[in-house]
Amino acid sequence: MLMNRLRFGIAAKPLGRLYSQTREIARGKSFLRTKASLAAHSDSKPTQAQLEAFTEKSLQDLKLSIRNQGFRYPHERLNNLNHDVSAEIIKRFEKNLRASLHQFHRQNEEAHSKAEVTAMSLTDYFKPRPESTPAIAQLIIMGLLPKDLMDHLGLDSAQTAFSYILAEVFHQQCLESEVLSTHKKEQVESKWDISRPSDWYPEARKMKRKIIMHVGPTNSGKTYTSLQAFAKAKSGYYAGPLRLLAREIYEKLQSQKISCNLITGEEVVPSLDAFGNVAQLSSGTIEMIPLHKKMDICIIDEIQMLADTRRGASWTNAVLGVQAKEVHLCGEESAVELIKKLLETTGEELEIKRYERKGKLTMLTKPVGDLSSLQKGDCLVAFSKRTILDLKCRIENSTQLKAGVIYGALPPEIRSQESAKFNSGEYDVLVASDAIGMGLNLKIKRIVFWASQKFDGTEKVDLSVSSVKQIAGRAGRFSLIDGELEGFVTTFHRKDLSFVTKSMKLPTVDLRKACIWPTTEFWSEYLSNFRAPTPYNVGVNHFYKSLKDKDLKNFFLSEFEDQTQVIQLICSHGLDSRITLEDQLRLAQVPVNLRNAEVEVIKQTLRFFECIADTQSKSVLDLDFLRLSMLGAEPSVHNSSDQILEILTELEKNHKVVLVFMWLSQRWPTIFVDKESASEIKTLIEKRIDEELGCLRIVAKAEAKKPTKKRKTTR
Repeated sequence: MLMNRLRFGIAAKPLGRLYSQTREIARGKSFLRTKASLAAHSDSKPTQAQLEAFTEKSLQDLKLSIRNQGFRYPHERLNNLNHDVSAEIIKRFEKNLRASLHQFHRQNEEAHSKAEVTAMSLTDYFKPRPESTPAIAQLIIMGLLPKDLMDHLGLDSAQTAFSYILAEVFHQQCLESEVLSTHKKEQVESKWDISRPSDWYPEARKMKRKIIMHVGPTNSGKTYTSLQAFAKAKSGYYAGPLRLLAREIYEKLQSQKISCNLITGEEVVPSLDAFGNVAQLSSGTIEMIPLHKKMDICIIDEIQMLADTRRGASWTNAVLGVQAKEVHLCGEESAVELIKKLLETTGEELEIKRYERKGKLTMLTKPVGDLSSLQKGDCLVAFSKRTILDLKCRIENSTQLKAGVIYGALPPEIRSQESAKFNSGEYDVLVASDAIGMGLNLKIKRIVFWASQKFDGTEKVDLSVSSVKQIAGRAGRFSLIDGELEGFVTTFHRKDLSFVTKSMKLPTVDLRKACIWPTTEFWSEYLSNFRAPTPYNVGVNHFYKSLKDKDLKNFFLSEFEDQTQVIQLICSHGLDSRITLEDQLRLAQVPVNLRNAEVEVIKQTLRFFECIADTQSKSVLDLDFLRLSMLGAEPSVHNSSDQILEILTELEKNHKVVLVFMWLSQRWPTIFVDKESASEIKTLIEKRIDEELGCLRIVAKAEAKKPTKKRKTTR
């Protein structure tokens, strides 16, 4: 463990201090003193026979340690050598050692220069080379081994000193030949059987958990039923896919006078009683679920997400690892068969509760065709921010309808505000992305698909059947006040109508495999057993190759592209040698997509990483990335709509970086300090975004009256 800490840069250690203090001595004064000492001790130089006998004794000590597995730090990994492998490698090592002794003797005879042959630096003692071992043996016999080194290593005699040197040379050769590395990695892979992730969680396997699955379409009440059981429990965790949804559940419970904490990657809001005790119920994101903690109940929402290629591992790990007496899984019918297969590996039974949609959902036969045909309660669904904002302006310019907007880059708090204004009737219609598919309770009467394709980062692809059904299902939401309301679904353009109609009729396709990703503990063990410090992404590539022909049965490995971008940013700027492996593993989860991030966001993310490498404490104001003039500005109706869109983009970038700061402050609180200021700035940015959206409405109305060229809206 200490070797790993030294290798991956955790704090200065005695060996590091000793080495740094003596580097110059080793290169200068000590070297000269060694030469002078050799001249004074020329008569005490050992004979060839003495040197060979001395070496033979330490060689026998090495063989004995191999046989008895008696190695200690820092060579304890030699105890893991396979017997047949060790016999072969020690034979080769012994042959090379004897050849080095012969070569050294011949050079000594030819050189007639004792000092030049035997002068050594401390580096030669710490990392001895095979060819230098005879010279080191000669120095040790002559009593010229540096006393500081003897004391530091706890060596009490010349013979034990050389036995240590010989073990170090042998250890290095084993590492270079990958004998130790491969053997240990096999042990790690055996301990963490990738095809049986249920075995990663022995504490959960000791429990007899009750697994209840609530399945049904959108607006069927499946999550509502499980939340009723959650509210009555003494301890538990609601795990949702979004911060917005976690906060919604948190606020709902608080409004019912039920103490509940909010736990997301960016913030933790504890609920305390009169005596300062923290509530035992928590609502949070799936990634924050405490798998080490025992609880009465856990709700895992949107369970079909376990097949998601990027985030699915969090759902799979939660299903297999959460230590809850009752586990409620809420989601689509498509996940049922896969969950059954997962629970076969845990030996647990599954109770399934199926729900029907509350209220009829009707697929219309005609497209909307024109913005003037939109009605109050409509939600127009598009798939890019620019399209959504353009449509908002066009709707308000050409109709009497007021439009709210919801899209991915919009802060969750603003999304919540926009949905509340739509539900209250302040907005007549909503223009939204597929972000409405999860988490938001919206009083939508009719879903109108503006397009049936979306950009996946590389190209435009058709919406999945599951996505179409989930978005469409938002129409006609059931409420306790209004009861069942019929919902309607159509498209804006005729060419998309047949695709959406067909998707609505297709049966649900069962999910085949669940996404998995090994835990941080696995990676700590796996990467520490490479022969040299190995970046996370290099280790992952090796890991992928080792599993190329392995049958993972009901599982597949998570995509690693997002984490790769983070690790490459760290390594390309030389920070990997100054940031510990453990911290690199945590940073790989930082909530920023560097593939599609703006240059300013990438630069600021790098600055955050540099703060960790330098252990520099910084507040959000110290980092100088905020556009303070923009934050303090008053919204202006004199700006053009294009200028407002630019301001919105800048504010959203600032908000994204502040969220990253808050995420980091939860994990490095002594480096990223003054979370209160960060939270206040986050709220201020959200206020400014809300103001600019309001300003956009006024400016768009004014621009509509001008005889300008009609803007082309992208689809």
